[in-house]
Parts: sequence; structure tokens; C-alpha cells
Amino acid sequence: MKKFSLIILAALPLLLTACLKNNNNNKCCNVYYDPYFIAQKNGVNVYAYPGSAKIGTDSISVFGVSNDAGLRMRFKFNGKGVYALSGNQSKYYQVIGSDTVSRYNLGTAIGSSVEVTAYDSINQIIGGKFTLNLKRTFPTASSIYPDSVKFTNGQFVIALPR
Repeated sequence: MKKFSLIILAALPLLLTACLKNNNNNKCCNVYYDPYFIAQKNGVNVYAYPGSAKIGTDSISVFGVSNDAGLRMRFKFNGKGVYALSGNQSKYYQVIGSDTVSRYNLGTAIGSSVEVTAYDSINQIIGGKFTLNLKRTFPTASSIYPDSVKFTNGQFVIALPR
């Protein structure tokens, strides 16, 4: 009889807590987002691993990296809106193994911008689109790498750096 009483006492809390209603209205900690970074480079779709970094106290870097290239954009983030880019605010590079074989930046090219179209301030997630017109800076002369690279229809979703 003692064993039976112990089994009942052990099973009773399990039975009572299994019947409690699970309240999933608190969505603070279970946010799902699917980060991505995609664009068309000179008309061809390219995909990259997305990321972000904090630059100083008020700027961020949004980037995409693949096995053979990387693209980054830096801007002072103030929420949703369009951010015009120029100079060294965006860079693109290509690698073979561990060697950088070409580099591009905005320089004086016009028409480059990032638009943050979605901002979740609670979970620190942003989404947006971009267009970039980059000029080759390395190597200075090349018959292999084009003088300019254009990224259009760029889109991203990333977590902001904390």
C-alpha cells in the first residue's frame, strides 16, 4: 500500500501540471526570423551569408559574405528610411583562396543607396533593399575583372549588432 501511495503522490503533480493552459501570448523571447542577403550582380542572382556589425556609437555595417566574395554597406542607422551611400560607405571584394583578387568601392559613383523598409526595435531586426554602383580600385588595370560592378534588387534581413 505504501508503494501505491508513493506512486500516486509522484504522478499527481505531473497530471495536474499537464492540464494547465500554456500561455504563449508573451512573444518577447521566441521571435523567429530568417536572415538573408541577396542581390543581382550585373544581372545575375547572388546569395550570401548575412551579417551586421556596430561601427562606433551610431553606425552599422550590413554585409553579405560568400566563399569567393563579400559586400558591405556602412551607414548611420536612424530607423526606417533611405540612406544615400558614397565614397567608402560600401565595398565589394573577390577572393581566390585567401588572396583578394579584386576590390571595388563607391568612389564618386552616384545612385547608391540602402533603404531600411522594416525595423523591429524590440527584437533588433531590420530588413531592407539596396542598389550599389561600384568602381574597381584593385587591380588598377585588368582584363579579367570589370571596371565597375552594379548590384540591383538587393534585399536583406539581419539582426542588428547588440
